[in-house]
Amino acid sequence: MAVYTMTKTYKTRAHMGMIDITEDFQAAVTAACREKGISSGTITGFTTGGVAGLTTLEFEPGMVHHDLKAAMDIFSPYTDETGRVIHYHHHDTWHDDNGSSHIKAALLSPFIVIPFVDGKLTIGPWQNLTLVECDTRNRVRDVVFQVMGE
Repeated sequence: MAVYTMTKTYKTRAHMGMIDITEDFQAAVTAACREKGISSGTITGFTTGGVAGLTTLEFEPGMVHHDLKAAMDIFSPYTDETGRVIHYHHHDTWHDDNGSSHIKAALLSPFIVIPFVDGKLTIGPWQNLTLVECDTRNRVRDVVFQVMGE
């Protein structure tokens, strides 16, 4: 089985900023097909760091600019109703303010695996592969794309 790996760096926006990286997944598959002779298999995307995640969603304004963040804030809010940062025990360890970010990232996942056939991702028409920044600050994130197949 052949393996192809590439890494891409992204500049993310704090507090659930999202980037559609579907084309980058497809570009990694295309490169693997060209360089390794792979036509079918799986691609894994993995984001490094503890407070970002990868998911699939319909990349449309309501979801990207409001809905997912609002849902995640129910499980792990950053601030209370007065605007003060909510204390998480994580803050005691590192003296930072991103305890809620770690919980959000844990509810997502740092990786996603997508099958591809004949060099094309097998995602649906409304399914975008999305990098989600859960941290309280803008960041620079790497996503490692690893393609395996025959």
